[in-house]
Amino acid sequence: MVKYFNVFLEFDHPLLHQTIHDTINNHQKGYVCVVDANVLTMAQRNIPYRKVLNDALINSCDGSSIAMLAGWAHHKKFRALNGPELFEHYIETSYQQLLLGSTPETTDRIKEVLKARKLDTTHLQTLSLPFIPVEDFDYPAIAAEINQHAPSIIWVSLGAPKQEIFMHNILPYIKQGVLFGIGAAFNFYIGELNVPKLKIGGLRFIWLNRLVNEPKKLIRRILPYIAIMPKLYFEERRKVTRNKSISPS
Repeated sequence: MVKYFNVFLEFDHPLLHQTIHDTINNHQKGYVCVVDANVLTMAQRNIPYRKVLNDALINSCDGSSIAMLAGWAHHKKFRALNGPELFEHYIETSYQQLLLGSTPETTDRIKEVLKARKLDTTHLQTLSLPFIPVEDFDYPAIAAEINQHAPSIIWVSLGAPKQEIFMHNILPYIKQGVLFGIGAAFNFYIGELNVPKLKIGGLRFIWLNRLVNEPKKLIRRILPYIAIMPKLYFEERRKVTRNKSISPS
């Protein structure tokens, strides 16, 4: 992975999938952060949280505007790979999977979608978590339950920054598997939220649906990101220029 805007991001989607598959098939472990505008903004001002992101196995860029900004700075064409896309891709594989932080009702609805697509559901289990601060979780006890299920993939839906910190904290206690911090991907998959069909260039406008449903929450997230976009771009451009000046001719 390469650092863009101080955070490791992988825009090579085949490499991202291969890294995940290799980790699972070799019975190793790690976590994947799905970096959207809110996560990237928090990482600029919260150094410990940035370290959590950069300690990940691999990170996906969940933001077409982030991909576009990185592309402008590096004179390359990048495409985001968002949470709903990742979830749909892997939930429909045969890997043993655990929904962590989900409710039984949500799990049932995900299984209904799978059955409607004529896909198996026996690979999918759920484990509820108490609604407490991230530092108060009993990580060894939760990991013991996870290890009993022996999942290859663990979906963590707690919202940022909680889910990323949770994955970082529980990783030492689990025996194997790839954890994904997936945010609202469950809701997209079962149809509570919809991916807009509108596209302009590489921009996907996935946030529009959530803006309609959760306007105050989304505005609080979007405005700080918009405010730091110029700074992110010019810092990245300076980094590119500096790297070119010191690279061997």
